[in-house]
Amino acid sequence: MIWNEKDGVIVADWDADGAVSAAILVYLQRNKLFPIEDKLDIHLLPAGAREVTSVIRAFSGCPRFIALLDIPYTNGLEKVLKNTKTVCKNTKIIYIDHHLSTLEVAGKLKEIIDLVKVGREKPTSLHLVQLAEKEGWKIPSRLKAFADATGYIELGRKPPARISKIVELVASISRALKLEHDKSFWEKMINWMSNPLPIPLSKSEFQILERVKQEAQAKDEELEDAVTRLSVSAEKIGCFRFVDARKRWKRRGVTSLATRLSRKLKSPVALLAILGEGEILVIRTRNTAAKIIGDTLVEEKLGIDVGGHGNLAVVKLVKNPDYAKIKKILLHACRYTE
Repeated sequence: MIWNEKDGVIVADWDADGAVSAAILVYLQRNKLFPIEDKLDIHLLPAGAREVTSVIRAFSGCPRFIALLDIPYTNGLEKVLKNTKTVCKNTKIIYIDHHLSTLEVAGKLKEIIDLVKVGREKPTSLHLVQLAEKEGWKIPSRLKAFADATGYIELGRKPPARISKIVELVASISRALKLEHDKSFWEKMINWMSNPLPIPLSKSEFQILERVKQEAQAKDEELEDAVTRLSVSAEKIGCFRFVDARKRWKRRGVTSLATRLSRKLKSPVALLAILGEGEILVIRTRNTAAKIIGDTLVEEKLGIDVGGHGNLAVVKLVKNPDYAKIKKILLHACRYTE
């Protein structure tokens, strides 16, 4: 596809926060409020942190705007944004996110692109709601409820009874989006959420949610079984438990696995796993030490980049890393985990 001035491009994460954020921006753009006060063809592209650079590079031409929503900053993205802005001087580039890795480079990003809004105290969708309300743009109550629900999901808080059903629905949609990993279904959910009218989901979409609900239950059982097996082999490294899951877990869901291992072992966890053709280290801590450790691994040339949050960092490791050195860094990092 070749973009032009009649196009607007939204790149967002696969999960609930990414989808709801995209739905809010779709609503604002369709009403010619933001980012462009003009009618545009909106293109929706799902992407995780490690997919976003290839997603942007796969297209050519210069759209009217490109918005990155709920995408954690990783090494390589800066170069892509700079190149895009150099080639497409009139393309408005927007970056709205809540991940720590993005917050740390916000100043640098503001020098490259047109609008940067980041903050770790709320998910991306609520940053968009705040932006709209500040400008006096009314978000439909239905769409605002989806954003509020995302806030409870992202922050891990128990919702009040008045919104519990919406939270349950958004959580189901989030699981479906991640498990299906289907672009057309992702787009359908965004368009459904962005519609201010209470149009019910189709029978086929409800069937997907119901099937995913059953799959999620099965995967929960699978995760718990893996946690039981892997916890036995956990190696104690100071305050950390180092778990090598490369041969025992080759599916999606490594961050969930690390979180559950941390709960069961009642300690910080470093989980070594395979992602694609490379290795990653998922670090789970109670505080923001995980991101500090991830940055250290990159500085020591053991990691390529680090994404995630302060307490849950995902480090893409170099080929054939020095595992002894990694363990030594974990041991020394225990002073940060209290």
